[in-house]
Amino acid sequence: MSEQPLESKIEAIIFMSGSPISTKKIIDLVGCSEDEASLAITSLKERLSSSLSGISLMEADGSFQLVTKPELAPIIQKMVKDEMTEELTPAALETLSLITYIGPTTKSAIEYIRGVNSSFTIRNLLIRGLIERSIHPQKNNTYIYRPSLDLIRHLGLSRKEDMPDFDKFQELKKTLENEQA
Repeated sequence: MSEQPLESKIEAIIFMSGSPISTKKIIDLVGCSEDEASLAITSLKERLSSSLSGISLMEADGSFQLVTKPELAPIIQKMVKDEMTEELTPAALETLSLITYIGPTTKSAIEYIRGVNSSFTIRNLLIRGLIERSIHPQKNNTYIYRPSLDLIRHLGLSRKEDMPDFDKFQELKKTLENEQA
């Protein structure tokens, strides 16, 4: 397998982050100098500014995030509106199950289990009020997700521990935490 260009590595990291990621974190992950990262980010920004791309690179306070281009807002708004009125997708049900059974949990833990970027699915569940987000108590730059009280009530339960096989999934959570430590 050939070595990927620095620009591609940085693009992949920003995409997988799903939320703003600092230049320092990018440099730490790819193992390059600040100058090399700056050149690669500038090149990435220029490439994405093409009219052929539907996304752009947004920068704020030394952090970067991939976002859809503003001129595509009507299409994105329609997509989000359509999704909110449809039934939950298999991906949303899978993510909701993970959050319900192993939550509170982080986005990175969810993505580790699912093997895919889950930013849009998590946002969808947040908008629907099925999950809640709060700042991680030990990591101020990380969110944790848990099932909302509305979801628990909708399921006809008084607490999430009453879910079927809840104890079995707590073992999975412990295993996951040990692997990520």
